[in-house]
Amino acid sequence: MNDCFLTLDEYREAEQKVESVFDVKRRLPEQVFKRPFRFQLLCEFDFAMSGLLEVLQKIGSPLASDTVLLSILVPDPITFFYKEFQKIYAFYFKADISEQEYDSMRWVEPFPEDDPFPFHTSIETYIPNSLSWAMWGERSPEIAVIGLDDPALAEALIADKGWWMDAETASNEFASMPYRNQQMPEDIRRALIANYGSRADLEKKLGHKVDYAWEKL
Repeated sequence: MNDCFLTLDEYREAEQKVESVFDVKRRLPEQVFKRPFRFQLLCEFDFAMSGLLEVLQKIGSPLASDTVLLSILVPDPITFFYKEFQKIYAFYFKADISEQEYDSMRWVEPFPEDDPFPFHTSIETYIPNSLSWAMWGERSPEIAVIGLDDPALAEALIADKGWWMDAETASNEFASMPYRNQQMPEDIRRALIANYGSRADLEKKLGHKVDYAWEKL
């Protein structure tokens, strides 16, 4: 078992941090952030965190030296993880770790090796000590959403591979894939855009037209 997993006492403090940033009872497409971040961008769940770390390191951001709290909300940290393993799937890591180090840390398992632990996670949160950004991810809709204030970082995320995008564009692209015929129900689409912003909203905040890398192919 990974010794980095938080104990019950350590988790109580981490839990307060998570609940200060997120409304943990809400689910996408509802607004999950308590703090009104200036920018909110969406990415496919499985690419989100590794992509963010790569961008922070690529642009030489001081945030790459930040310490990040990863905390799993579903399954329940206490009734599932602690009950089974006397550890909680929550831990801290440095944002300047390599992709290989991140993968090794991320894919640890108190489960047998043929039953990897993270496949059993449904909702994850990431919060750096600086509180300069925060990320919420849900596996069922395959969406991660990051909130941040720094326009330079928002620009860098948008420019890098085009993985991060506004909610309107996301609803027409990757976020529609889990649904039948890859058509997101209109009520969910409207709520996602209302809560996380349209393309026009993002362009207004940045002050220029947004072009995603994959749109130029």
